[in-house]
Amino acid sequence: MPKPLALLVQPPDSSLVALAKILEARDYSVHVSRNLQEAEPVFSAFPLDQIKVVFVQVTLCRGEDWERLMERVRSNPSNLSLVCYHPEYTHNLCNLISHFTQSADENRAAATVNVPQMIGETPQFHEVFNLANRYAMHDITVLITGETGTGKEVMAQYIHSQGSRASKPFVGCNMTAIPETLVESELFGYVRGAFTGADRNKKGLIEAAEGGTLFLDEIGDLAPAIQLKLLRFLETREYYKVGESSPRTSDVRIIAATNKELEDAIQNNGFRKDLYFRLNSARVILPPLRERRQDIILMVANFVYQCCNQYQKPLKKLTSSAKALFLDYHWPGNIRELKSVIESAVMVSDGEYMTIADLPMNLQQYATGHREEIGSRAIRNIEEGEKALIEDALRQTNGNKAKAAEALGISTRTLYRKIEKFALLQA
Repeated sequence: MPKPLALLVQPPDSSLVALAKILEARDYSVHVSRNLQEAEPVFSAFPLDQIKVVFVQVTLCRGEDWERLMERVRSNPSNLSLVCYHPEYTHNLCNLISHFTQSADENRAAATVNVPQMIGETPQFHEVFNLANRYAMHDITVLITGETGTGKEVMAQYIHSQGSRASKPFVGCNMTAIPETLVESELFGYVRGAFTGADRNKKGLIEAAEGGTLFLDEIGDLAPAIQLKLLRFLETREYYKVGESSPRTSDVRIIAATNKELEDAIQNNGFRKDLYFRLNSARVILPPLRERRQDIILMVANFVYQCCNQYQKPLKKLTSSAKALFLDYHWPGNIRELKSVIESAVMVSDGEYMTIADLPMNLQQYATGHREEIGSRAIRNIEEGEKALIEDALRQTNGNKAKAAEALGISTRTLYRKIEKFALLQA
């Protein structure tokens, strides 16, 4: 079970180092954001039930960003504490912690059924996410398609968890992992004496998922004879165990998935047209990671958080160049590849930051071959962060440039130069 998370929202001119150390001593992971805009994605990058407390400096508690944060807090299904503090009295926070924080063991004991986490803020993600929620509310067969590694099984688990069958079994099976000669007996089960070696009755996947959901991955690889029997089950809810003459009925929801283009398979007589139409009535198409690049850093933050907790390491950060590489790379293996890269980097990284040198060799070679593009993107990332800090300082000081410069720790002349550079003259 991952550690609970504490979110500290503190401007650049303040510090909650003592508070962070106390929280870490109580087995919390601590994430620091410099403003409310930077804090907003945290609620998408980390599981909501793991965000236990949010500290926000009172000078930030106004405006649209504050209203959005309040909406996030109100929609959090777990017991989340929100603490607004005054920058001159941060020492009181240390005394306050014991009144609302739980130890890691207490948090783990209070954990309930896990809901598969869906991470994303892009329009492409929300379109898929909203459609999945609609299908989850109705007890219908769903087909999930998308490239390998796009998270089809996670999506299937999410649809199951949001529907009326959530408390019943979720049984998943990759059809390509079963030899073709055994698919029928694995799917439907068999009775004693059905064939040589069948010395007992055996439950099939359908029976094992009774009342719940059966997830059939890589359904495009099913043999035509099994496709026909699956179609009959979808239409009648009846099936025959191997070696049995009387049909059985089952109340189970089917969610199927494939990375194949079933339309092409139909043209090549590799997939039944009638089964395709039966499955395709409720379809979720998962976009590849390269089409939702804005979600990559959210996913990286989540995977880093999970891995650091799993391997008992301090929460790590990405260097600007590594972040630029992650955004530039095309990710042919999609989310599965991204997660694998993060796990590897967390294991080999020794410092506070994960660098390009900590990444697998193929990504290091990609960085070498795309040095100019990655360098330019890294500079843009740094400048965007700098611009956000200046905008936040000006907003907090109501446009008073002398006070904003003081808060940022730079001269007024430097601030004016930055305002001109980032076209913030209206501030």
